[in-house]
Amino acid sequence: MIKIKSLIHLSFVAVLFSVLMACSTSESSIDTKTAVSSFLSKNDNIVAFGSADLDEILTKADYKSIPKLGMILSGEVESFKNLIDLDAPVYYAMEGPMNKEGVPEVTYGFLKVKSQDSLVERLVKMGYDIDETAELKVGQDEGFAVGIKNGLAIVAFKDGDFEAKEMLEKAFAMTEGDASGGKIDEILGAEGDIVMGVNVASLYNTSNTDLGKLDKDKIKEIEAMVAGSYVQTVFKFEDGAGIIETKNFFSDELSKRMFMNSDGKAPLMAKLGKGNPRFGVSVNIDMKKMQAFLDEFSPDAADQLARSMGGPAQMALMAGGSDGLAGIFNGKFGMVMMDDENGRGIKEPDFSMFIGLAPRGVDLGKMAQDFLSYGDSDVQLDQSGLSVFSNPSYAPPGKMNLPKGCENFGKNGINVFMNFDGLDFDDLDLEDEANVIRIIKYITVEYNNDGGRIYIKAKDGKENLLEQAMKEIVNELADEIGGISV
Repeated sequence: MIKIKSLIHLSFVAVLFSVLMACSTSESSIDTKTAVSSFLSKNDNIVAFGSADLDEILTKADYKSIPKLGMILSGEVESFKNLIDLDAPVYYAMEGPMNKEGVPEVTYGFLKVKSQDSLVERLVKMGYDIDETAELKVGQDEGFAVGIKNGLAIVAFKDGDFEAKEMLEKAFAMTEGDASGGKIDEILGAEGDIVMGVNVASLYNTSNTDLGKLDKDKIKEIEAMVAGSYVQTVFKFEDGAGIIETKNFFSDELSKRMFMNSDGKAPLMAKLGKGNPRFGVSVNIDMKKMQAFLDEFSPDAADQLARSMGGPAQMALMAGGSDGLAGIFNGKFGMVMMDDENGRGIKEPDFSMFIGLAPRGVDLGKMAQDFLSYGDSDVQLDQSGLSVFSNPSYAPPGKMNLPKGCENFGKNGINVFMNFDGLDFDDLDLEDEANVIRIIKYITVEYNNDGGRIYIKAKDGKENLLEQAMKEIVNELADEIGGISV
């Protein structure tokens, strides 16, 4: 998947511009959003694109309140604001193919420049070889290039050697057209601190997967199915919370093939018994639809999974017959890990688990029942599935006491919650940026066929989540360098 690391890199370089440039008055009325939309409509290799509201992010991080760090950054940020129009977002686009680490072939950034003369002058002073008489001004360093034309700056990141001028000339030419309209413009216009849109068709076309081994007719069917399909993700940092919302803009044909189920009554809860859980994951899938999708577009997936898991998994798959996985499982699964009520410790928590079984999977459940019965565990089997309780005290009847904010558990295609309230993090041996977890009260994840939502609730509900995270990171940095006040 695409890593947010690339977007953070882009944001950092945008701030870097403030070191390079002097203040000046505005000299361009270019519509950056239209330019980016035009660029996207002409580049079929763009896998992801979007925007970042840097001004809002910096404000929410409240870097000025951090001693010394605020003093260092404040002047640079003000210079940056005088150079770049922060009333509009900074836009970006990632061009495939993606490597195994999720890094794109090229990452572009689009910024509206208030004074390109000041920018060019500063780049020359820094040693960049720039033809100041040319309409397109280009500067290049290892892995980085910048082009300036008509009040628009395009930055490009690419590993290795590349012809910056040729690349940027092509990029600017793509910006000189009409907006794409439709889903692309809707995503570019979405409100949030960071917005990302993924072009499913481009992701497929630039990826090296087993789908390429299918016959030509099947490949054409996939291409038609993913055409015009996008996934939008919006990051919002609020007082006391961080929110990541995903929305699927799928074609009708792709939407019909989605296989997640939702049930507002959450019947899975009755199968998981009672207790006070700290962690939980639930899945509700239409197994027949999922199996049909796999049979059509990845017929070897189940066999590859079984081989990787060994003989028992291969035997289980054989038991499913022509229905494959759908002949064994009914698509319902849930597991919760309990609070340390029995003194087992955080590294060996009590748990409850349910695996939903199809009729042909019940016989396998009987075999698993004997295997999973150990110590004080309670293993129950009926026609709906197999339940395992590490301690009989958690078995039904009874009610599960879900943590506050986690009430939707079991209602969507996928649900996850993690409750950190009251945990002693000193027992977890956290290192470096992982200590940010100390500010989190709980995390919930919900996902269905239309999209999903990740909600990160902070322990302090008054400060913005970015501000709290910044303080924790700075405190950790201070500890690393010997307690020096940062």
